[in-house]
Amino acid sequence: MTAESREITGAAGGAVGGGENFDPVAARSILSRLIQLAIPTIVGTTSLTVMQFIDGWLVSLLDRRGIDGGVNLAASFNGGLTAFVPLALCFGIAGLVNTFVAQHVGDRRPETGVRFAWQGIWLSIFSIPIFVILALGMGDIFRLFGHSGDLLQLETLFARYMLATAPINFAGLVIGSFFLGIHKPVIQVIAGVVGNIVNLVLDYALIFGNFGCPALHLLGAAIATLTASIVSLVILMAFFYRWQRKMGIAARKACPIRFSEMGKLVKVGLPAGAQLSGDIFCWTIFTLAWVDHFGPAAAEAQSAVMRYVTISFMPAVGLGNAVTALVANRIGAKDQAGAIKTAHWGILLAVSYMGVCGLIFWLGRATLAGVFLSRLQSLHIAEAILIFSAIFQIFDAMNVIFVSALRGAGDTVIPSVITLGSAITICVIGGGVVTLNQPQFGVSGPWTMATIYICFSGLANLFWWATGRWKRINLLGEHGRPAE
Repeated sequence: MTAESREITGAAGGAVGGGENFDPVAARSILSRLIQLAIPTIVGTTSLTVMQFIDGWLVSLLDRRGIDGGVNLAASFNGGLTAFVPLALCFGIAGLVNTFVAQHVGDRRPETGVRFAWQGIWLSIFSIPIFVILALGMGDIFRLFGHSGDLLQLETLFARYMLATAPINFAGLVIGSFFLGIHKPVIQVIAGVVGNIVNLVLDYALIFGNFGCPALHLLGAAIATLTASIVSLVILMAFFYRWQRKMGIAARKACPIRFSEMGKLVKVGLPAGAQLSGDIFCWTIFTLAWVDHFGPAAAEAQSAVMRYVTISFMPAVGLGNAVTALVANRIGAKDQAGAIKTAHWGILLAVSYMGVCGLIFWLGRATLAGVFLSRLQSLHIAEAILIFSAIFQIFDAMNVIFVSALRGAGDTVIPSVITLGSAITICVIGGGVVTLNQPQFGVSGPWTMATIYICFSGLANLFWWATGRWKRINLLGEHGRPAE
């Protein structure tokens, strides 16, 4: 084991002692380690969220000028959300690289984690033809929901570009998850921040035709996103290659396809990917079929509010990624008590943050809606949706943290069933029933069902974590199940 390897396993494994010696001092050590991991990951997810927020604001300026039918904001949201459905499946698999790497680091075998990362990279390459086929069919998908005219044309264009970035983002998340698993999340932040700066500069240049560039409007935003994704991946690959050399691991020995390890990654990661993809799919149906059913003003309001929901949600996702890494590390180090305490600190931090966001949504809804919207009807609808968003914030925090903690233990099947099952039955089917049978309630009808779904899912995942069934899962093979 090299000096760098000893540094990694020592820092990750030495944060907390074994479960039998767990004490308040160890609890504070876990909180300190969680914060150290979480801050860079939160910065990374927040920087991306802020850039997307600015993207949305820039695109909304096109609508205020009446460019391309004034549907640019709705088209970018619809196109991006729809394209993320298949991408989310890949993201779920890529995110499990974090679990495998962190558990093997905790078990003092970081070199094994490198092989899992390479299998994820190979999967991203294999996904390219699938995304090409999906991109070609985007127009037909939007037509199924009755979309036409400028909205159909623009959302199809944006979705196709987002699908073009999908394999790139897939590989980037694999490598980012690897660095989070070895407790070096700053590298992912560097790549993300640089990519986001590139995205912002190109947005300003290509959307409006600044710096001598042509004014491409929404197409410019799509090109900016694609370019930024490529830049981020190049940076991550450079760090990944450098780290392997520093560890004395030859890339030619680590990178070959290993179907056994790829199979493990897919087996555990597929339920997590299915959960995320299914959840996004349900939100896509919810948006395109039920919210958009109430007209352009509802579509515009939905697009605006979801920018704020993302700001509350994505930092919690960054915290959740840190929870996954530390829970997995503690399990690899045979410290289940430390894994439990990690989840407890994670939920305390997430609830505190998202609870404040909910209060801001409720009290500041008129001001927040006015940042994106100017039409009176859209403003009123957005204010109503912000109230629903305020109500479910704490329950959404439960969802993020407990699903993340369970993922760190390798428990992905039941959380997927809980989240996806409730999304389909309550949000999609229930939302459709209310929309079609009680249209007088407007968007408040389907949004009531969506709020019930998020609250139920959060409580159910809390219950499943509390049962402790995750303690029986063993991803370390012959190295044995973590001690009780």
